[in-house]
Amino acid sequence: MASKRILLIANPASGQHRGERRLNQASEYLASLGQVATTALTESPGHATRLAKANAPNFEIITALGGDGTVNEVANGLMAVESSKRPALATLPVGTGNDIALTFGLAHFESALDTLANGNTRALDVIRVHLIRNGKSIKRHALLFVAAGFAAEVIRKTGPHVKRIFGRRFSYSVGLFRALAGFSAPDFSVRWDGGEQSGRMFQVCAGNTEFAAGGVMRISPGARPDDGLLNISLVNSLGRLQIIQRFSSILSGRYVEDKRVDYFTGKRLKIDALPTTEIQADGDIIGTTPATIELLPNALRLVTPE
Repeated sequence: MASKRILLIANPASGQHRGERRLNQASEYLASLGQVATTALTESPGHATRLAKANAPNFEIITALGGDGTVNEVANGLMAVESSKRPALATLPVGTGNDIALTFGLAHFESALDTLANGNTRALDVIRVHLIRNGKSIKRHALLFVAAGFAAEVIRKTGPHVKRIFGRRFSYSVGLFRALAGFSAPDFSVRWDGGEQSGRMFQVCAGNTEFAAGGVMRISPGARPDDGLLNISLVNSLGRLQIIQRFSSILSGRYVEDKRVDYFTGKRLKIDALPTTEIQADGDIIGTTPATIELLPNALRLVTPE
């Protein structure tokens, strides 16, 4: 087996502070196969992005060991590198949701570790977002989805305490019901390649893959991460009781069949809102409106099972 230049970037706090132990396990396993991996522990939010960007020229694969937040940070670091010099991304799941790992058949740490050593790579589309953070215009990337409105409030109400108590299966559902208590639908102005719509909306979402919330919610039915298209959903303003009544359809993805939901594909989306509304990407709040969302086809290579 040819030796690969692999960097393992681990979030020590992931999986109720199992990240460092899992890092040692991964390093020892790769060494047993003759693969010498370099390791690095993150120290603060955003550190994984800086590590990935700075070390990209020296490695063939950069691995995110942690949850979706860690994977997203590493992906953002790789996207800051010229495409011809961009290493492949790999993921070893240790977090609560692990949606990226679940989407690509990497849900179990041991099988994901075997894939890192023996897998192939496939090209993925990547979502690019221009938005506002702390009063400044910034650029971020996402692999799964970007959403404005209720989705950001759900993340705010699904903190570490909720995740620790309820786990992957129930924590995001608990967060959803907690978020309903105080959420008020903003006035959105949305434009895309082919149309525009304004008015009070519960949520605006651009999906690159089908599932979110630890694989529990089918947020973008039919979305594929390699088809060059965003699956866009505009959920018009719904009352709390209506959301509760449609809870099962939110989980199954059938909510897009509701007459109050517009669901279509596109490549670019512009969002503004009053009041200014938070935006969530891959499970983290990344900034606020106004925002421009676009899809970059085949922008990143992911290590996946053979």
